Amino acid sequence: MELFQVRYFLALARTLNFTRAAEACNVSQPALTRAIQRLEEELGGPLLHRERSLTQLTALGRAMLPHLEAAHAAAETAAAQAAAFRRREGGPLRLGIEVSLSAHVLAPVLGELQSRIEGFELSLAEAASSDLVERLMAGELDSAVLVDPEKPPERLEHWRLFRERYVVLCPEGHPVTALAAIPVDVLAKENFIIRGTAGCDLDQALMRLCAVAGLKPELRHRCPGEDQLCQMVAAGLGLALAGEHCPIGPGLVARPLADAEAGRQILLAAVAGRPHGPVLAAFLKLMRARDWSAAAGQLSKP
Repeated sequence: MELFQVRYFLALARTLNFTRAAEACNVSQPALTRAIQRLEEELGGPLLHRERSLTQLTALGRAMLPHLEAAHAAAETAAAQAAAFRRREGGPLRLGIEVSLSAHVLAPVLGELQSRIEGFELSLAEAASSDLVERLMAGELDSAVLVDPEKPPERLEHWRLFRERYVVLCPEGHPVTALAAIPVDVLAKENFIIRGTAGCDLDQALMRLCAVAGLKPELRHRCPGEDQLCQMVAAGLGLALAGEHCPIGPGLVARPLADAEAGRQILLAAVAGRPHGPVLAAFLKLMRARDWSAAAGQLSKP
């Protein structure tokens, strides 16, 4: 069944006249008649009954009319929505960010998108980098900012944004804030707060650093997000490992680890070969053009 056949039948149902229906559809009457005959063959019976100049719908025609009207209306709606989507500049951006990264690193780029693109829509998801990669490959996300994966999928296109050192978040007045840099062996003597999200890079990095040094950190508290973690540190419940781009709020001091090599690489990722809408294309362009070395967060001074 073709949509033009449905359109011809609906015109006939309105006019009950083959000549006027053909004129309304801008086709010849023989072409309209042949299309109706093919439609009747597909539906298994006559849709119209002709008596000289009088044309009427048959019982089958009356039964099929509401269904064919609905099908035609749905097709028209789909076509109109597709045309509107092609015309518009805006659209949704489904973005993921590593759970241990602060969304403030994205704020300048997202603010520029908001000012540039009318109808800009953002959906932001936080998860471990491994989960973000899976969601990218499954088509659930358009792009993601994540920690450099050990074995990225071949179809994952990625660009290096910046490298950041690991720092230790401490409450103001804590004894370790007197140190310009904190040796790893100090970590085993302190209570630590972790994110508790499966696969979180910073939780894994803490355990990895301590394991290399033959230490076992004291893990007492867990929390779901960066804001809550910072508040818990400021309240004196323990220390926390963070990246140097982490915003330092009131009551907090950040000190780098003494091991200058302790850090991570942050990437921008998207799946290669998939078409980029205008919003995604603009986001990737702005992220790649940004001077991330100048945007790096500042550590608290001793």
